[in-house]
Amino acid sequence: MIKSPWLVGFGLVAAAQLIFVVAPVSPLADLVAVSILAPLLAVWVWRSGGPKLLVLALLLCAVGDLLGNPRRIGLSENGLLFSVAAFVAAQGCLLVLYVRSGAVAELRAAVGGDRRWRAVVALLYLIGATLLFCLMWGGLGPTFRVAAGLYLVLLVGTAGASLAVDTRAGIGAALFAGSVLLVGAGMVGWVEGAGTWHRLQVRLTYQLGLLLIAVAAVRRVRRGASVGSR
Repeated sequence: MIKSPWLVGFGLVAAAQLIFVVAPVSPLADLVAVSILAPLLAVWVWRSGGPKLLVLALLLCAVGDLLGNPRRIGLSENGLLFSVAAFVAAQGCLLVLYVRSGAVAELRAAVGGDRRWRAVVALLYLIGATLLFCLMWGGLGPTFRVAAGLYLVLLVGTAGASLAVDTRAGIGAALFAGSVLLVGAGMVGWVEGAGTWHRLQVRLTYQLGLLLIAVAAVRRVRRGASVGSR
């Protein structure tokens, strides 16, 4: 798996992104690194026979990454809404993927079974996200409140559903959500959004989140194919 040039490329670009935070380069180089990260992973998932919904979600993440700093590509600050919309659509694709993979049934079974901790964690996600959104409410502009609320609902739904389907995917979705919450903390002024440590945290959690989600999906497909071939 790790020998795939697409996965190796993902790792190299991910490392370059982190290096660019502590050793700034030209904005164009950083923009390229940010924009091609998710597509590299999407190609790997596609060539590995992974779910098409996951490929679409990763490509939507790439759009969100590209528009994440709208001024860098000549757009107004409102262009950030298009970035949020792309990530919302990506989370929607992931949620549908996990529901189709049996997440609802798995959660129901977990409530009364030996994996009850999955249902408990999903509930904690919901409670924690609700509290955070309430705390961030005053720091968000009216336009972003609706978008942020919808995005948060999808993040929580995806995190809970992914955990029900696969532990590795659940950790990945949680890291993805963590990166979003870190960005939100910077937007409302809880932390210095432009700070080096903060930017490293955002990028690292996002990268690891995408990677774990993709690896979990491909492993599930290959495991299913292996079982089916017996």
